Amino acid sequence: MTSERRRQHEHDVAHPHETRAGPGDAGASDRPTRLPEPPGSRRKGRRAVLLFGVLCVAALLVIGLFNRAGMP
Repeated sequence: MTSERRRQHEHDVAHPHETRAGPGDAGASDRPTRLPEPPGSRRKGRRAVLLFGVLCVAALLVIGLFNRAGMP
């Protein structure tokens, strides 16, 4: 490829510059788009956070109980 042809190729509209919107996108779009999210996944996430919070509170109560039992 000659330098003139290479220069034309760089500015050719048919060969736009590659833009990356995120990992794995490979320049498919200029701006990122939200992935479709099923309604069940958000509900699952909220349940998981609630369960984690309840387990943390329960663990703190058990730790407090053992600390009180160990005091003279």
